[in-house]
Amino acid sequence: MYVELRNLNKQFNGFKAADNVSFGIERGHLAGLLGPSGSGKTTILRMLAGLETPDSGDILIDGKRVNDIPAARRGIGFVFQDYALFRYMTVFGNIAFGLTVQKKEKRFIQARVTELIKLIGLEGLERRRPHQLSGGQKQRVAFARALAPNPQLLLLDEPFAAIDAKVRKDLRSWLRETINKVGVTSIFVTHDQDEAVEVADEIVITNSGRIEQVGTPTDIYKNPQTPFAAGFIGESIVVSDYGRLHGFQATDGFDQAVLRPEFVRAVKLEKEVFPHASQHGTVQEVYFRGNALELRINLGGQVVTSHQSLEEEAFKVGEEVSVLIYRLYLLGRDSVRLMENASIKSDGSFFI
Repeated sequence: MYVELRNLNKQFNGFKAADNVSFGIERGHLAGLLGPSGSGKTTILRMLAGLETPDSGDILIDGKRVNDIPAARRGIGFVFQDYALFRYMTVFGNIAFGLTVQKKEKRFIQARVTELIKLIGLEGLERRRPHQLSGGQKQRVAFARALAPNPQLLLLDEPFAAIDAKVRKDLRSWLRETINKVGVTSIFVTHDQDEAVEVADEIVITNSGRIEQVGTPTDIYKNPQTPFAAGFIGESIVVSDYGRLHGFQATDGFDQAVLRPEFVRAVKLEKEVFPHASQHGTVQEVYFRGNALELRINLGGQVVTSHQSLEEEAFKVGEEVSVLIYRLYLLGRDSVRLMENASIKSDGSFFI
């Protein structure tokens, strides 16, 4: 592993911001620290950067323990959430700042900054100041400034939080492509699942100062390892009395279940195909989500969510429909189990 955190602990006034945190990142990978507010992800990032000191545990970069090395000597580039650009400096001056502090030759600085301005696609804007730039442009300048000294590790604290939705989506793709091109090992903090799934090679899920799961976006989505990960990832709803759902039996040690919209299929009553595995419900709400409709359906007191293609005949609020639940995740105290709808087999072959 290129970056390793071993049994890292950090408390603030009795609150455990990092509780025995351990994980590793391969060289050249882009990792996302994903979790709700207060889960400890920013504290982990700041300890990596040397901006916070762990109470115990080790931080290793390229096999070298860096706990006692000052932030300025760790060879780390940091992109702050609010960009932290120097408002009195031009684009060129901001990007050149770290190199100037290192007292690099002017010829080297000119070449390096010119290279980075081309990399971030802001040619012709070298003399502009931050107030003359858009949010996306400011983020690119902050990114280039962090890259200028050739850091061994790049850290980004919620890099897209202050940018509007359309620009944020474009910038995600740009960041991913650029980091792959540069090849620098990078870690970013986010609370946005879509952001983490789209950008990261691997995701580290944080919760209450602990690491819940580490893996690729696909692995974490398809194979959640803890109850928190199962409920946090995806558009999940928690079902307490899952034994009332057709095709599912209550299992000892698993008191709740997680249900995702893609596990639920609603059809008109006359189009019902698997009667033994399905049950009738009433459409409670219909929301337009751009490329699909989101349905909230009441199944005898339990509300479930399903998605419907815009190509299909739309359901109306109050309409009775047939609902087939393919599968769900059972939640134990410390474990997760995938359960398939057992009644589907009795209705014949079925493919999803």
